[in-house]
Amino acid sequence: MRSVMLNVENYPVLKTDREFSRLQSSWNECEEQIAASRRACNAAITNYNNTFEGFPGSLFAKGLQFEHKEVLQIAEEEKANVNAANLFKA
Repeated sequence: MRSVMLNVENYPVLKTDREFSRLQSSWNECEEQIAASRRACNAAITNYNNTFEGFPGSLFAKGLQFEHKEVLQIAEEEKANVNAANLFKA
């Protein structure tokens, strides 16, 4: 992947290539799947936490030493669009 991104920098014609466009689309799809997985994970964590907040779950949580879990949080800087060319520089 590193060589592909370096070639893109050296040869701007690649940016208009159909295969490179497919690569970018695949990359975007992967990012969307990661975001969807993060949302699903956070929903499961929230459900887990809510289970032990009410009665009788709170009794079981204390007895079995279950702890409150934190949801996954990503910094805004990390959510911003990534410049792929910067990712692969040495």
